[in-house]
Amino acid sequence: MAKKKDEIPEDIKKELDSPKFGKATELAASGYVLDINEKDNKVDIQTYEPISGTTILEGLSFSKKIKLNDLEKGVVCEFKLDELKAPLSKKTVEYLKEQGITLNEIIQYELKEMKVIEENSESE
Repeated sequence: MAKKKDEIPEDIKKELDSPKFGKATELAASGYVLDINEKDNKVDIQTYEPISGTTILEGLSFSKKIKLNDLEKGVVCEFKLDELKAPLSKKTVEYLKEQGITLNEIIQYELKEMKVIEENSESE
C-alpha cells in the first residue's frame, strides 16, 4: 500500500535532507562546462565517459581553487571530481520503494580541479 508522497516521516525526511557522506573518492574525467550558475556558485558539466551511469552532472559545487573567470562553456577540460556517497538506511530505502523510487544511496559530486586541454583556436 503506497502512502501519500507529502507525508514523509520526519526521520526519513531528515536522512534525505542531511545525508551523512563518507570519505570522498577522487575521479578524473574529460568533458566541458555546459552551464555556470554564478548566483549559486554551481556548474553543470558534460563528461565524455559516463560517471554513475550519466554523462551530465548538474549543480556541482566547485573548489575555491577554481575561479569563476576560469570557467568557460564548451572548452574541452580535464576535470578532477570528488565523489561523495551517503548510503541510506533500510527503512528509508523501503519507504522510497513504496513511493516507486529505487534509491540506495545519495551521491554528490564536487568539482575539485579543472585544466583546459583544448583551446578554441581562432588564429591560423
